[in-house]
Amino acid sequence: MSSKRKSRILKLLSEKNGKSLSKENILLGLNLPGRKRQSLHTILESMVIEGTVKKTSKGRYRLRRHEKKHVGKDRRYQSSSGFHLNGNSKNIDQSNFSDGKSIRILADLKKTPRGFVACPRRTEIPEYKIENGRRGKGFSDGELVVIKIELGKTSAKVAERLGISGEVEAEKKGIISEYCLSKGFSREVREEVRSLSSGFSDVDLPARVNLEKETIFTIDGDDAKDFDDAVGIKKIRKGYKLWVNIADVSHYVAYGSACDKEATRRATSTYLSDRVVPMLPKKLSNDLCSLRPRKRRLTKTVEMDFDSSGDLKKSRIYNSFIKSCVRLTYSEVASVLKTNGTISSSLGKKVISSLFLMKELYGKLKDIRIKKGGLDFDFPEAVLLRDSTGNVTGVDRFRRNVAHEIIEEFMIMANSVVAEFIFKNGFESIYRIHEPPDPDSIEKLRKSLLKTGLKADIGANVKQLEIQEIMKTASGRKDWEQINFMILRALKKAVYSTKHVPHFGLAIDDYTHFTSPIRRYSDLVVHRIIDNILEKKDPFYNSTLLKRIAERCSILERTAEYAERQFMNLETANFMKSNIDEIFHGKILSIHPFGVFIEIKEHFVEGLIPEHFYKSRGKKRKWFELGEEVRVKLVSADIEKRRLTFDLVY
Repeated sequence: MSSKRKSRILKLLSEKNGKSLSKENILLGLNLPGRKRQSLHTILESMVIEGTVKKTSKGRYRLRRHEKKHVGKDRRYQSSSGFHLNGNSKNIDQSNFSDGKSIRILADLKKTPRGFVACPRRTEIPEYKIENGRRGKGFSDGELVVIKIELGKTSAKVAERLGISGEVEAEKKGIISEYCLSKGFSREVREEVRSLSSGFSDVDLPARVNLEKETIFTIDGDDAKDFDDAVGIKKIRKGYKLWVNIADVSHYVAYGSACDKEATRRATSTYLSDRVVPMLPKKLSNDLCSLRPRKRRLTKTVEMDFDSSGDLKKSRIYNSFIKSCVRLTYSEVASVLKTNGTISSSLGKKVISSLFLMKELYGKLKDIRIKKGGLDFDFPEAVLLRDSTGNVTGVDRFRRNVAHEIIEEFMIMANSVVAEFIFKNGFESIYRIHEPPDPDSIEKLRKSLLKTGLKADIGANVKQLEIQEIMKTASGRKDWEQINFMILRALKKAVYSTKHVPHFGLAIDDYTHFTSPIRRYSDLVVHRIIDNILEKKDPFYNSTLLKRIAERCSILERTAEYAERQFMNLETANFMKSNIDEIFHGKILSIHPFGVFIEIKEHFVEGLIPEHFYKSRGKKRKWFELGEEVRVKLVSADIEKRRLTFDLVY
């Protein structure tokens, strides 16, 4: 709610052309009742701290005008935090870092004759005098800290001391602290989890479907430790029977328990480049709920029957228990399928036969979804290469193989079946929705495509098949990847919502998240709703609570993504700092008023060529083309700002 209120305040102030408004004027302008005066005051004061609003000496508020020194060429791309895709970073809702009375900010300490001051990394926020900074308290010049700023105060307290700015481990701690990522579990949670039994009572199993005799196994990444899904398949007379079995986390994590409250607060597991901040303690995520091989585990199963063409004919959802026969990796499965099963006969005929059946069904399911308009973006991801001591030795491209796609398609199918099941039973739920793009975004896309020479006949109510056609036309061009990014940026972001609306990108009418309850709280909520339906109980969650959970999961999902990206940027900058002044082969990714983002071939990293580097030589942005190859020299690798800067080599 506060983010929406802030947007309304900014809109109101922007309409006043720089004039300031009193709190009463803003209250009236937003058409708010008098009882909202205190909450409005809290929001306004937090916006003053964040730097978006300025408070005058008379206690009035107006939009902050940034001085020229803050809008220079370097400043205009600073918030992009470096070299992730196209340098574009969405604003993260800062409410996660605020308790309504204060805000936590990452800052560098600077020693002055009058004591220590904190220089926030977010440069739109002014410097703050440190309380008791004159005494020092053992502070060091250049120390990285998290400061706590209370509303209405001109000084700040040091909440955490992290180390010396620029040192990699201190910077990692800074990211973890700034984004309020948890550092451990409370004693109450640990004791609660410790009391959980790994055995099953006589009541647990008879009420469940026994799938232990079926050929069911997990397929995950090489380094995965939490296995929350296992799949099985067999040929039936008219097609295929597919089982998607998901860890029954709701059996262990009771609503309102200490573990549940902590999972609600975290909302998601965060996968940083060299560590994981889990949603659930290890005993649950890596043991009791993890579908480990040859271990009996409780699951929720989506059983689906398909005809020979891949059309879904019937489905069932039930509680079950399984015993995974083997733990497979994506790379292992891809090798088996590529070599027709000859590479790993040790897996046994049943497993190998299942893998080929899965590939067969996957191809048909994907064809059906794509024909309906499903958009299939397959962008490579950066992966860090490490030596035996954990040091980064390179940054490479990681692309999905056929095994990734098989599991992804099966999970999409299971999520869709679950969403339809809940909706048809009349229960409110959390859905994973992706609304159609705004007309303005599509018009901007059309104009951007036109600049690349690609004429797209798309209107406000664009259809998925029309977008598919653009992607097809762009394939084979040197800038095809950049065009796909343009399309992706024109689309809305998928979010959690209580609204039952179609998923535009997948071209699916009913969709939710059900398949990862170990790492996503939304999925755990959906599991509990399924239990209500299966046990014929009244709805456990009301609409207000579901809406609040959905909003929180969406916000914290974005926060986790941003923190993950910052960790990757930090590690990449640290790796590349030994390559200063080296020449690389680059490709232009995007062109902006402040400069050009490029990706180098030698390592899968991105950086910026600032405008003033090439403008001083008489070059203009129009000289560049998307996908064009250029030679560049690495000028700087800034660990604190987590970005790379390049210059053109002529």
